[in-house]
Amino acid sequence: MANRRVLSPRPARSLSSRLLWLTVAVVLVAQVLILGPSLGRAHLDWLANRIAASHLAALALEAAPDQTVDDALEEDLLRLAGVEMVSLRRQDQRVLALARPLDGTVSETIDLATTGVLRAALSAFALLTSREDRLIRVIGPSPKQPEVRVDIVLHASPLRRDLARAFASLVVEALAISASAGALMFLVLNWLLVRPMRQLTRSIVAFRLDPEAAQTPVPQTGRDEIGVAMRELTAMQDELRRALWQKSRLAALGAAVTRINHDLRGILAAALLVSDRLTGSADPKVREVAPTLLAAIDRAVALCRQTLAYAREGPPLLDRRPTRLASIVAEAAATASPGEPWRIDNRVPPALEVQADRDQLFRVFLNLFRNALEAGAKRISVEARETTETLDLLVSDDGPGLPERVRTNLFSPFVSTKHGGTGLGLAIARDLMRAHGGDIALERTGPDGTVFVLSFPREAEEEEGEETPTAVARREA
Repeated sequence: MANRRVLSPRPARSLSSRLLWLTVAVVLVAQVLILGPSLGRAHLDWLANRIAASHLAALALEAAPDQTVDDALEEDLLRLAGVEMVSLRRQDQRVLALARPLDGTVSETIDLATTGVLRAALSAFALLTSREDRLIRVIGPSPKQPEVRVDIVLHASPLRRDLARAFASLVVEALAISASAGALMFLVLNWLLVRPMRQLTRSIVAFRLDPEAAQTPVPQTGRDEIGVAMRELTAMQDELRRALWQKSRLAALGAAVTRINHDLRGILAAALLVSDRLTGSADPKVREVAPTLLAAIDRAVALCRQTLAYAREGPPLLDRRPTRLASIVAEAAATASPGEPWRIDNRVPPALEVQADRDQLFRVFLNLFRNALEAGAKRISVEARETTETLDLLVSDDGPGLPERVRTNLFSPFVSTKHGGTGLGLAIARDLMRAHGGDIALERTGPDGTVFVLSFPREAEEEEGEETPTAVARREA
């Protein structure tokens, strides 16, 4: 295995950091959305307090014997109330209670009865961004006597100063809440997501560096999606480790078998030359057993040849061309059953074409036909069947069927139902079909015969309105 260096992400780009900044950003956005209404509410509360203080100052004036006070007391009442002028309205009657000369004109009027929080927030932000000391008129009901409406005029600078303090307090509070929530969410997400992901990553990297080594199992306590991923990863690693262990030993065994086969072929070739001379022996008993000996040696040589060919063959190299399936079936039938081609019924439409390697498909059909005939079949039929995704060829025979013991490993090499068979025919056929993008499968088997299905992928139309090969075959048939 390649000992490639495993690069860990930078702390600033790690999943933990991204989760932390994402959490802080989300909480900050939430606090900003809350900050505006909070500032608007503080604005309204400040003005309501001035309304209440101004009403109390006006009541002090009404409590005087002649409802008049001297200039010094009036100045003190206005200063304590924080306003420049106070007037009361009762039953559509306006009474000017306290006032000092105004040093400007009123630039804004706020009616607390009709001003909402959002409008107050906008007014507060406008006031904070302005440095002009303007006059503001405020009208609102008295908190002690709702039927009395208090009308006041005040300077904006004290309001701006108090709103700035309230805004700073709200910002600090928002930052504190964001930091606390971000840290809490970071710890929770780090425990629930980042920690298991790091365990998964360590396990994957360790398995890549040394797949066959025993490794510490990944904890599998969670029942969520990550827990399922951990369990599936552990199961996959165990299966791959067993498969690699088996393949490494099979590879060593295959190398040994290849060397043995090579030497055995030389020995059997010499034995074949010697045994061939036995047919001309003067002893009739020797001449009688010679054909049996020659047949046994021929089978041994064929086994060695096929075993070596299977071991040496790599992935098949295909020369794909438009190929008519009916002609391949006919050629393979003539080769598998010379002199009796009628034993193989070719029902494939003559114009049916696929993109395939003719020689390789010939090997597939030839292996299937020979297997069926050697198993005892008297008739074989080949017909086409179309599905939404594949073009299938059904190879049916009337043989005795396949034994139950070989069905599960039917396409494995060196598994055969015939005495002296190599079991490579179906294995080679499957490799060739998969190289074409298709597959071969056993559809059914029993006393009445066996059916294999060769599946070819349906080819997409290259141009709009162009007929597919199957459509052409259907039209010409």
